Amino acid sequence: MAKVRMNIELSQDVAAFLEALAQEEATTKTEIIRRALSVMKAYRQQKDRGRSHIGFVSDPAKLDVEIVGILS
Repeated sequence: MAKVRMNIELSQDVAAFLEALAQEEATTKTEIIRRALSVMKAYRQQKDRGRSHIGFVSDPAKLDVEIVGILS
């Protein structure tokens, strides 16, 4: 697949967070952005099926945290 080069502008806080994530994961900032977009893509696919919340669990039988309203 052909790649497209893009430039983005971020606040200093977001840029520092992105840098920290890349270092913690031992990967590039580009890869962190790819992963984030993959999560957004999965969310959109689930939203199209009527499931508009993302949840986090430590026990599969119990929802610990729920994120609502990622995309409009």
